[in-house]
Amino acid sequence: MGDYTRGIAFVLEGTTEKVFYRAFLKWLADHNNCSFVKGDNLDNGDIYFVWNNGSEIILIKFNIVGTVTQVSHSGKWFANKCAKKYRMPWKVFLCYDTDSSENDITKFYQDDWKLLRKDLVKAKTEEIVDLAASADIEDIMLYDVEGICRYLGIEVPKKLTGRKGKAKMKALYRSCGNTYHEGDRAESMVEMLDFQKIVDNSPLDLEKLVALLNTRA
Repeated sequence: MGDYTRGIAFVLEGTTEKVFYRAFLKWLADHNNCSFVKGDNLDNGDIYFVWNNGSEIILIKFNIVGTVTQVSHSGKWFANKCAKKYRMPWKVFLCYDTDSSENDITKFYQDDWKLLRKDLVKAKTEEIVDLAASADIEDIMLYDVEGICRYLGIEVPKKLTGRKGKAKMKALYRSCGNTYHEGDRAESMVEMLDFQKIVDNSPLDLEKLVALLNTRA
């Protein structure tokens, strides 16, 4: 099982969020003399990662919701495959889109999301952290639009076309004859992002995750 000191569980809305946070954690490890490696075997079907900052060994697990109807299942996943299996402190990061940059996160405390939070509390989660992206995860990526344009080999446009991040990203790709694909097919672009710029400028509280991984609790 490993001599883990604590656990972090990411509940992700989709595969693109998984690609983003996996690349972010890899960048963070590379820039802080930490180790971030994929587990050497499947944990009952779950792919997991191990973070070592020199003083702690942290187990990191991802759960992709996929659709809103699957949100409640994430509570059972956390209880059975995280909290009960590994008796140690756990923090859960909820990574989702608010659908509109004008919306707050109120609706993510209602209905299935409310049940999920209850399940997480019941499983004695140490802390639940909202990493809510305004509109799309692509909006967060576009805080480094210069890096995306470098990846595509194009000049940074004076104005991005599209209402939401996903539409803007697709328009950027189309401008040079390419097609934007979500999920794992976006990995090579995501890995080229300037994550420091994103940490400094995006509305996500990524500093909380940075502090957790680089300091002993």
